[in-house]
Amino acid sequence: MSPVEGSKRIVHLRSQVESHDERYYRRAAPEISDFEYDVLKAELADLEQRYPQFARPDSPTQRVGDDRIQGFREVDHRQKMLSLDNTYNEAELRAFHARLGRLLDTGDLRYTVEPKIDGLAVSLTYEQGELTRAVTRGRGDRGDDITVNVLTISSLPRRLRGPAPRVVEIRGEIYLAQAEFERINAERAAAGEELYANPRNVAAGTIKLLDPAEVARRKLAIVLYGLGYCEPEVASSQTELHGLLEAWGLPVVEQFRTVQGIDAAWAAIGELDAVRRTFAYGTDGAVVKLDAFAEQRIAGATDKSPRWAIAYKYKPDTARTRLRAITIQVGKTGILSPVAELEPVFLSLSTISRATLHNEEEIRRKDIRIGDLVEIERAGEVIPAVLRSFPEERPAGVEPFDLVKAVGGHCPVCRGRIARVVVAGEGGEGVAWKCQNYDCAAQRTGRLVFFCGRRALAIDGVGDIVAAKLVELNLVRDPPDLYDLSLETFATLNLGTADEPRIFGEKNAAKIVAAREVARTLPLERWLYAMSVPEVGETTARELGRRHRNLAELADSALLRAVLQRAELEREKERESPNSKKNPAQDEAERERRKVRRGEIDQELDALLGGPLAGVPSEVGPSVAASVLEFFASEPGRRLLAKLSALGIDPQGTVMAAGLFTGKTFVLTGTLPTLKREEAEQKILAAGGKVSGSVSKKTTYVLAGSDAGSKLEKARSLGVAIIDEAEFLRLTGT
Repeated sequence: MSPVEGSKRIVHLRSQVESHDERYYRRAAPEISDFEYDVLKAELADLEQRYPQFARPDSPTQRVGDDRIQGFREVDHRQKMLSLDNTYNEAELRAFHARLGRLLDTGDLRYTVEPKIDGLAVSLTYEQGELTRAVTRGRGDRGDDITVNVLTISSLPRRLRGPAPRVVEIRGEIYLAQAEFERINAERAAAGEELYANPRNVAAGTIKLLDPAEVARRKLAIVLYGLGYCEPEVASSQTELHGLLEAWGLPVVEQFRTVQGIDAAWAAIGELDAVRRTFAYGTDGAVVKLDAFAEQRIAGATDKSPRWAIAYKYKPDTARTRLRAITIQVGKTGILSPVAELEPVFLSLSTISRATLHNEEEIRRKDIRIGDLVEIERAGEVIPAVLRSFPEERPAGVEPFDLVKAVGGHCPVCRGRIARVVVAGEGGEGVAWKCQNYDCAAQRTGRLVFFCGRRALAIDGVGDIVAAKLVELNLVRDPPDLYDLSLETFATLNLGTADEPRIFGEKNAAKIVAAREVARTLPLERWLYAMSVPEVGETTARELGRRHRNLAELADSALLRAVLQRAELEREKERESPNSKKNPAQDEAERERRKVRRGEIDQELDALLGGPLAGVPSEVGPSVAASVLEFFASEPGRRLLAKLSALGIDPQGTVMAAGLFTGKTFVLTGTLPTLKREEAEQKILAAGGKVSGSVSKKTTYVLAGSDAGSKLEKARSLGVAIIDEAEFLRLTGT
């Protein structure tokens, strides 16, 4: 791989990893397994090491995944809360031991081995033995204050038993037991709501709900295992800490082992694997830690992970079963996705009868055919996937799968035309089949579910089943049609059949009506994201929302036209190169003409970059610009704009003092007197600035409040400008 190819792959991988981080940490809705995610991140780390000129301090390989969301007050951890490096093989585990042995000048090291719990990391603060605060990991140095929700966990004592330190941060994991997960899903099925995928996602989503009463109904649980800040010190090892946690009456991990040497640690990992499925909480690995705190301090940590601990990830659970059929689903964008219909098989505490096959190319690559014996995997408790087939056990006469033939050359839902299209994937671009009918019922249903999702307009209650019924009855064509429906229409909606009715009910209907009214007030970026505009994800929607006053301005955006103009000028500049090998000049006169034109192009580009495109980020590129303009010029786009206008819905952009902070980077530290951190960040972003989690020479301002920590000292050492809230408000004119 050349440096240029390496650079492109690094950019692509960073985008993929950041997207998956967003889905996992903030949305609690991962799309891929932990193993698939770890493979992507490992490849990115390897390329950054191979091409250090392209490494960046803000790369996802160098920082903790950020789980902060709007709606919660942010607070600092007294001691940073890091994440663990992980491995899937014994050799890397032994290499971890060898590194510590060299560092500590001994191979005779004592370790603890305990379950790696698949939940949401949390830090509890007890002062004088009383629980005073619960905070998510956030970005490591500060997280969301979720105290009011954590207090609903019945197994967590509000006061420690016996003698306790003045202040102690205790780290652990919030989880949802399998039995409670199944109860919640049964209730959602009865209400016609979309079922949750796995207990981890429910636990992570529940703890970030703004209604503590709803959190209490979900019956979360917690387990504690780690130490943060502690004054005075009360333990000298992990083993001693484990005993203290039990003595204090806190719920602790099962199968805790203290062992001498890496051979014993490896044996303990195997013992844990044999019993972990009997635990109340899900586990996906074993955590190996140096036992002695003194040795931990010598080993130290990176900005992301401690060097004295590692997580050994178990191989995902797999099972063999027979592939009965391959059905085709149609998503909100019209992509046709094959799904494996399986002989039911028990795997990871569930009976599995369906699994993803990703796409037709994947089926061909793995040579998967209907009737095959296949191996399936449920890695990280997400949607099961078919790993491989066993051709040697294949029934005679089984033909290769042909998607077009299987659907008769038409969309299986609307019978509309399908076409082969290029789509972005984990490994780069691929191809897929897509229904060309925007009004296909499956696409309409998918768009409606997405429109009402928590990260879009948060209209709770409109899941897959309800959305499908609204579309089936032609009550909703485009998502905003939801506003035309009365409370009575929702309340009397029959989600079942005439023989076995399942009436939605007035209570559920009232939730939708109330939520849709709140959604009216949401900003342009949320509405733009909710409208499923091709090429527009959350980050892009936010950038566009910061640069346009409303939808009408965005639909005919001068900025987006300038982006396209820049792309065309750059293409022309390449064509007009006097020394082009692809398009060589015919003679000296032609070469001179090109030199003149190149100079003119440079002037035009400078005018664009210094004017309408000043501060426009890479997320708003030509493909995004073309897609947005084409969408709003299309019949469906014009229909959406007209509908919103008729409803009196005019979402506003977060534009303020245009360009005020363009090109400026802020770092926030400490607690501000009146502004919440997210409010300050929003003001910075809305004025074209950027917010970073670390101080560097490129930082423009450090906005410091009370109890500011190491970032303030680093800013002083680098000569970075430090401002307080009063100065910040003066700069913003508020």
